[in-house]
Amino acid sequence: MINLFSMNLRWMGWNLFLAIIPMVISLFFFRKSLWNSFNAVKIILFISAFSIFYFFLPNAPYVLTDIIHLINQIKRYPNLSYNQIIIILIPQYIIFFFLGISFYVIAFQRFLHFLIEYDWNIVIIWAFKVINPVIMSIGIYLGRFYNFNSWEIFSDYENIIGLALNDLSNYYFLFFIIITSLIIFVLFEILSIYYKTIFKNLFNLNKSDI
Repeated sequence: MINLFSMNLRWMGWNLFLAIIPMVISLFFFRKSLWNSFNAVKIILFISAFSIFYFFLPNAPYVLTDIIHLINQIKRYPNLSYNQIIIILIPQYIIFFFLGISFYVIAFQRFLHFLIEYDWNIVIIWAFKVINPVIMSIGIYLGRFYNFNSWEIFSDYENIIGLALNDLSNYYFLFFIIITSLIIFVLFEILSIYYKTIFKNLFNLNKSDI
C-alpha cells in the first residue's frame, strides 16, 4: 500500500505542477497595474504569458479524468483491503482532484477579474465563462486519448487541430466534450463561491456574481 501511495504521489505531483503553472501566471501577470502602459517588449511579454497560461490551463481540470487510475488500481491490486481503499487511496485522489480543479478556478477567475478591471462587457465575460469549459474539454480530450502535452501545441499544432476537427463526427468525442464541459462549468461556479469568501482581494470583482 505504501508503494502504491508513493507511486501516486510522483505522477500526481507532476500533474499538479503542470496544473499550477497557469495559476501562477494569472496571479503574477493578470494585474492591470502591470500593463498601464504598453510598449513592444510588454506586448511580447503579455502575448507570451497569455499563450503559456491558456495552453497549460487544461492541465488543471485534466486531473479529474485521472479517476480512471483509481478504478484501475482498485482492480489491479486485489489485495487492497476496503479500509486501505476508503481511508488512504480514495482520500489521496480526492485531495488531488480538489487541488487540480482549485488551481483552475483561481486561475480562470483571476483572468475574468483582469477583464473586469479593463471594463469588458458583461456579455463577453459570460461568453468566456461558457465557451472556456468547451475549449478546456477539447484540450483534456486530446491529452487523455491522444497523449498530447501542452507544449506540443507549438510544435505539432497542425496534427492537433486536424485530429480535433476529424473527431467532430465522433459521437464519443461530442459526448465527452458536453459532459466534461458541464462538469467544469458547474465545479467552477461552486468553487468560485467558496473561494470568494476566502480570497476576498483575489475575487474582489466590480461586477456582481461573475
